[in-house]
Amino acid sequence: MGHSEITRDNPDHSSEKATWLDALIFAAMLILMLAGLGRYGLYEPHEAHFAGVGREMVTRGDWVTPHLNGAPYLNKPPLLYWFIALSYTVLGTINEFAARLPLALIGFAGCVISWQWARELSGIKAARMAAVMLMASAGWYLFSHQLMIELLLCVLYLASSYLLWKAIGEPDRRKHWAAFYVMVALNVLAKGPVGLAMSACVLMGFAACRRDGSLLRKSRPLMGAMIILVLTAPWLTLMELRNPGYLRYALISENVNRALDRRWPPDYDVVKVGVIPFLLAGLVWLAPWSLLAPQVVAYVREFGRTTSSGTAKNRDGIAILALTALVPLLFFIPIKARLVYYQLPLLAPAIILVALWFAAAHQERYRRGRLGAAMAFVVAGLAIGTGGFWVPGVIETIRDLKAAPGTVAVVDNIAFILGVAMLAGGALLYKGRPGWAVLATVSIFFLASLHNLEGFLAFDAVRSSRRVVGNLRDKVGPECIWISEGSKEVGASAGIGFYLGVDAKGRARHVYVMKDGDINHRAPPKFPYGEPHYLIDQTQLNEFWVLDKPVLFVTDFQRKSWESDRPRLPTSAATHSVEIPVSGHRRVYANEAAWKLLKDMK
Repeated sequence: MGHSEITRDNPDHSSEKATWLDALIFAAMLILMLAGLGRYGLYEPHEAHFAGVGREMVTRGDWVTPHLNGAPYLNKPPLLYWFIALSYTVLGTINEFAARLPLALIGFAGCVISWQWARELSGIKAARMAAVMLMASAGWYLFSHQLMIELLLCVLYLASSYLLWKAIGEPDRRKHWAAFYVMVALNVLAKGPVGLAMSACVLMGFAACRRDGSLLRKSRPLMGAMIILVLTAPWLTLMELRNPGYLRYALISENVNRALDRRWPPDYDVVKVGVIPFLLAGLVWLAPWSLLAPQVVAYVREFGRTTSSGTAKNRDGIAILALTALVPLLFFIPIKARLVYYQLPLLAPAIILVALWFAAAHQERYRRGRLGAAMAFVVAGLAIGTGGFWVPGVIETIRDLKAAPGTVAVVDNIAFILGVAMLAGGALLYKGRPGWAVLATVSIFFLASLHNLEGFLAFDAVRSSRRVVGNLRDKVGPECIWISEGSKEVGASAGIGFYLGVDAKGRARHVYVMKDGDINHRAPPKFPYGEPHYLIDQTQLNEFWVLDKPVLFVTDFQRKSWESDRPRLPTSAATHSVEIPVSGHRRVYANEAAWKLLKDMK
């Protein structure tokens, strides 16, 4: 393999312009990204709590202190809350579509940044591949269709790395360094110190790879510190003034103690995983492009081992992309409290590298890798395509999915569609048509994603309060007192409050939450301002139960066993079990006043 051949393959592509085809691709991607966002209920606990905080920002008019269920909610920085509240304000409505819209647009922005970076590195063909491949990846699709803060972290982290590459390639252009630090500051407002730490690791890792310590000095750290302070200090100062003790709580409880797995309450156990499952989950989120990991590693090594592989700017871009993909793994593997989705920031940079390989895969020197990729796609296609015969039986053993048969019912069709996509991609790769392989695979994947909306809709019976509240709210009236048993996840009761809507004065309605359940299952948060007003104990529950107004008690949606973990029901008066159509694991109990309104319910 001659080095001159590699150099010719990597000219400066920054002058290549977008065409009508790119506009058409972006329009189709945006439509697919927004399709069905409002059809299914807010999943608990995460979606409901983010949507609920945004709602209370609007109804209370307080955009400084996040509130949930009428009390300050200090677990997360405000950026995603602000975006959701802004969406409610602009659209003039508070519903599922308005809540999910900002994150869907953020996910779309990540595809645009990937398109731009790939275009500058390898041309418009690679750019188109990077954008559609990212959107079609399992993790990007799933997390752009539900409210999880990780996707915002992913996009800001990707943008900071792109701007870092631009700043290093043009060291005399202060605007790139300034823009880099703006992205880092926004990430601090989105996710806290971890957003700063990951970008710093990429910068220091790149300096180490180049063996150029002066790069850290050239990065204008003083300017960066000033930009980060200017953008973050006002909100942090106001938060500390209005909520004394917030800074210590956010730093120690939400960062240090979480990293050491000593955070209280000990929630998130449901999605906390060991190192091997953490790595395997990364491959799942990256699917189907994770099948090309060997080819991408070889492609990156090819650029790293010779100074003749393309321009210096291209080599730097490949190195920064590789570091951006690697840092989330290296950052979270040593942390015991790693969650199953903490490696999501690797998706976009890894998929850009996959797109760069695809754009060059037609060349003869990549023939062996192309054939290997074709075989991997065909084998995966056969395995996935036949999954409709055996996967439903396996996933029906998962408790949540067993409670949502509608979700299981779409699995066989989706498995068949995905299998066809992989087989088509493998066949076209074998024929030496990598561009057509991407087009075929992605197009069929998008069909599967539209079909999967039915699965999302069916699953909200398990993970959303929408059906429970919708079945009962109008029957018991606005005077009804709603009480949640609580859950291991902080904010899990937020969905009930969200779907109760607002009162006659436009204020968000709230739900009481039990605080004296099993301390290992439903421990309440210990915020610095003291105990939230919505927490009640068994004595207060009994007092509510004998009132002459309707009272409902909704059990924990995450209960694993009704035999060993029975709910603490009121003991002061008669309690009636209410049959709720399609309620997942929840059960609802009514006092005498509520039962008179509900006993004829079918």
